[in-house]
Amino acid sequence: MPQTPPSPTPPTDRRRWHRLLLVVPFLWCIAAVPWAGAVPYAFGHVPFLLVWMVAGVIVGTAAIGAVYLIDRRRGELDQP
Repeated sequence: MPQTPPSPTPPTDRRRWHRLLLVVPFLWCIAAVPWAGAVPYAFGHVPFLLVWMVAGVIVGTAAIGAVYLIDRRRGELDQP
C-alpha cells in the first residue's frame, strides 16, 4: 500500500494577530470613503477623494508587506 506524505499542519501555538492588519485597507476604502467624499477640494484642484484613494493604495501595500515580513520572520510561509 503506498504511503501518503504527512499533511503539513499549521502551528497551533503561535498567535496570528498580526493578520488583523489586513482589515486596515478594507476599512480605509469602505468605511471611510463617505467621510472622505464629503471633504471639499484640497491640494490645489485635485479632489480630496482622489488623494485619499491613492493614499489607500500605499496603506494597503504597507499592511500586506508588514504581514508578509512578520510571517517570513516566524517561518510561516510555504516553502517551495
